[in-house]
Amino acid sequence: MTKTLDAATAIRKASALRALCRRLPHISTPAELARLQRIGEVETSPETATIGDVEALISGWRRWWYQGETERLSAMAAGVPASLMDSDRRLALYACAAVAREARR
Repeated sequence: MTKTLDAATAIRKASALRALCRRLPHISTPAELARLQRIGEVETSPETATIGDVEALISGWRRWWYQGETERLSAMAAGVPASLMDSDRRLALYACAAVAREARR
């Protein structure tokens, strides 16, 4: 006996699961919490950020982006060394997007 795959049913199930997950609140993992703590330290002196801080910057900036804190993100991005911004595309994208959003306000 061969089981036939019904694509429409599979898509409906996946869509329902996705809708459910999008309604759930984000819970930070222990690793993310550690990165967020680090960004709190780096925020006071962004010029000291190093390649080891990239993941912390990404975590913090992602959170700020979703919270609408683009002014805060832009201000910090302005202080991060240019070489660090050039080293990671995600950093540059968050910084550019934040500046663009601030310009529209």
